[in-house]
Amino acid sequence: MNKQEIYQEIQKILIEIDDISKSLSSSREFISEDSNKRAQVRLAEIESDLQTIAGRIAKINSVL
Repeated sequence: MNKQEIYQEIQKILIEIDDISKSLSSSREFISEDSNKRAQVRLAEIESDLQTIAGRIAKINSVL
């Protein structure tokens, strides 16, 4: 990865983290509405998304 590719990947990751934070808000709403099953499903998706992002960050780190 060159510097431009790293920069672009970091920008994508930042957008995804912003989306995840919004999803966490939705999960909190589901919990407050006693929709625990929906919250559980959404939180599992968020966990998977975060693991994917961690892998991408590790790749960038190995290049640096």
